[in-house]
Amino acid sequence: MDAANVIAKAGGVLVANYNAIGVVIARSDNNAFRSNLMKNSAIRAWRQLKGSRRGYRTVRMTLARPSRPTTPAPGSDPLSGLQWDMDQIHAPEARAINGGSSSVLVGDIDTGLDYTHPDLAANVDDAASANCVSGVPVQGMVAADDDNGHGTHTAGTIAAALNGIGIVGVAPNVKIAGIKAGNAQGFFFPEAVVCAFMWAATHHINVTNNSYFADPWLFNCRNDAEQTRYLDC
Repeated sequence: MDAANVIAKAGGVLVANYNAIGVVIARSDNNAFRSNLMKNSAIRAWRQLKGSRRGYRTVRMTLARPSRPTTPAPGSDPLSGLQWDMDQIHAPEARAINGGSSSVLVGDIDTGLDYTHPDLAANVDDAASANCVSGVPVQGMVAADDDNGHGTHTAGTIAAALNGIGIVGVAPNVKIAGIKAGNAQGFFFPEAVVCAFMWAATHHINVTNNSYFADPWLFNCRNDAEQTRYLDC
């Protein structure tokens, strides 16, 4: 949407456009500004900001996202009866209504994922996967292979397919990218985590899953002045 043009036609001025998150800030002294804007189906919500100058209305608008195709995923797999966590959040009932969309790409920032796993293989996005352990991304699901196990676990919780094998994920129809930021020992260092977020932000990933602690150092040394403040907490 050409936000500046839409706002101008409604009687306002564009102040800022955060296109990546579908938000714009606009200003107007036109009393009909709000009603003019809300006639546009591309605008989902409106909120007047505090501190607006008298005679002006500074507003935050959320743009409507295009709807994604969804497919229900009712039923279970052989080990679904062991998934007490899914029962607690009523995931089976939710899946019966909406099992997710294949147009949604989830970035699992973790220790990678086993791209050969029969519950994951069909949902793994090769091009969007990467190994960031060194701080420099290496593209591909093979590079992002899991040598720890934790990433495969979280990936299964997210997107294990409804396929008659094992378990079912929260959203078995979505696509998943393994973004490896943790090494075989399960350590996540800052350069790897930053690399992972940069990768996700530049590879059309809609949402990320993060289940780790970022370790500032490889070794913890109490006689290091930089580390003492953290180690004594």
